[in-house]
This record gives sequence, structure tokens and C-alpha cells, in this order.
Amino acid sequence: MKAFKIIALFFAGLIALLLILLLSMVRPDIPAEKLMDSYTDETSLFLDIDGMQVHVQDEGDGPVLLLLHGMFASLHTWDPWTEALSDQFRVVRVDLPGFGLTGPHPQGDYSLRASMYLLESIREELGIERWTPIGNSMGGGLALSYAQLYPGHTDKVVLFNGGRLLTSASTPATAEQEPEERTSNTQTDTAENGELAEARQTTAATDDRQSLVLRALGSPTLRNALSVLTPKFIIQASLKEVYGDPDRLQPETVTRYYELLRREGNRQAYLNRRQPQPRQRVDLPELPASTSINESEIPVLIIWGRRDSWIPVRTGYRLNEAITRSELIIYDDLGHVPMEEDPARTIADVREFLSRHSEKNVN
Repeated sequence: MKAFKIIALFFAGLIALLLILLLSMVRPDIPAEKLMDSYTDETSLFLDIDGMQVHVQDEGDGPVLLLLHGMFASLHTWDPWTEALSDQFRVVRVDLPGFGLTGPHPQGDYSLRASMYLLESIREELGIERWTPIGNSMGGGLALSYAQLYPGHTDKVVLFNGGRLLTSASTPATAEQEPEERTSNTQTDTAENGELAEARQTTAATDDRQSLVLRALGSPTLRNALSVLTPKFIIQASLKEVYGDPDRLQPETVTRYYELLRREGNRQAYLNRRQPQPRQRVDLPELPASTSINESEIPVLIIWGRRDSWIPVRTGYRLNEAITRSELIIYDDLGHVPMEEDPARTIADVREFLSRHSEKNVN
């Protein structure tokens, strides 16, 4: 009987320690107002679009570049790009809904229709006729979708480790699906097909950098825990995974991701966008019929980090094969965010591409 009490006390103590450990990892939301000083400047605008105050930064003069970030990131992933390119281009960056200072969509609408309405509203609000969308991962999907839906407003496209091809007859319901969510269906081109299986089934035998983050996010329990359990060391470990060389990751980058993820509502927004049935709204304009990217002949530059553990490099090869006017650059030593990991090298290649395909762009 005494031994039983000792064992019971031991397990009770162990459970108590685990609870204390979990509680120590709870991080509350941060009100947007407390983040303003650190993550806005004189170029920041807050545009009233679709019930949100959308954070946009607009600077420079010349042909317009639209920079779109990926999942869990913000417009600040493009800071070095803006500094380097705003002397030659007008650079527009946006915190997409559910990220950065923009925060969650009030109706939880993260569909392609809502995303295109957002981008078109920004373009019209800023008085831009044509621009070049440049996107990473989720932002790459939006950039290429925009070019197919609004070719008349698109000069060129640059994709970093992401992109989706639409059919001429239909478009996917959501644009912000993560790599592990993308399904094979009749709504997406063959370059998109099979991406779900590739992201989920890449084995250690073929890729020793398979994403532990994607595995964790595949668990509903762990995914739901993200809404409260986000200590900084977990954010740092996750970021190291998406870098080809983790030593390139800077402490200030970790702090930025950590703080903006905790912006009030952002963590819950991620859970909302994972809902299986996207919201169907009737208060937004219908999407135009998509145009084949090959028919529009818009030049496309595809850049991929071979050490990407989120979306395999073979997806970049497939996009390149499917798009007639595309060019492909593979960086053997970079990961899922090459434009953030090595700004100087990627900026040089994109600048050269833009220069070769330069056209008159009057706004």
C-alpha cells in the first residue's frame, strides 16, 4: 500500500511538472497598438479594405513591384529588397490578412476571391495601372493566380518556392493553402497536382530535411495548441528549418516573426484558414475567368531553394515545364525563403530578369 502511494505521488508530481512546463510556454496575444512603433514607418499606410485596416508600405518611384510574403511571415521579409530596389522601382508591400499588422479577416475569409479583391483594391487605391507581383510560397501562389486572373494589370511575375496554375474554366476555392494541404483536383493544373503527396510523403531516404513543422501542423491537437503555446525557442527552431543554412538566421528576424505571430488574432486566423470548408460570400465581385499564363505570354521567373523542406524543388521544375515564357533558377544551398536568406544574390538575379524584360510602365 505504501509503494502504491509512492507511485501515485510520483505520477501526480510528473503531471504537475508537465502542466507547469505547458503553462510556461503560454504566450498571450499582443495588441496591434503595442507593435506599431517597431513595425511601421513613414511609408506605412492602413487601407480600409473589406472590413480590415490593411498594412501596406509604398515607397520609391518607377515600374511597380508588388511583394507578397509567405505563411507566418510579413511584409518585413522584404526589407532588404525595398532598400535595394526603391531607387529604381516603386515597391509596394502588404501584410496579408491573418499576418503582420493587418491581422485577421473579420469574417475569416481567406479565399482566393477575397485575396484577389484585396490586391485589386490596393492597386486601385494606390492608382496603379500595372505591376509585377513577386511572391514567396503562399505569396507565390497569389502572384501567379493574379497574373492569370488579371493579365491586363500584370507586367511580369517572380515566384520564390511557390506558385499555382489555374485552369481556364475554374479556380481553386482558396489561395492560401499551405504546401501540405494542396490537393489534386480538376481545379488546378498538372504543375500543382500531387503537391500534397510530395509534401507529406517525402521520406528521410530521399530528403533528410523533411519538415518537422509540417508534420506537427498536420496534427489537429498540435495545430490548435499553436493558438497559445508559441514560446520564442519554437519559433526559432521552425525558422531554422526553412533556411538552407540555419547559421544565416539573424536574432532580429526571429524576434520579428515571434512578435508579429502574436499580434492579436493572428494565431487564431491560422486555425480559421485551416477549416475544411471555405466561406462562400456573395458580397464580393466574382472572379474573372482565368487566362492561360502561356496565352498571355507574361514572363515568369521561378526561383527555388533546393534545400526547401516545405515544397520540393521538383514543383519548381514542373512549373517551369508548364509555363512557356518562364526561366528557372535553382540555389543549391538555400531553403524555402531564398529571398530572405540571401537577399543580395536573389535581388541581383531578379533585377537582371526585370531589366531584360523591361517595358514601358506608366502609372
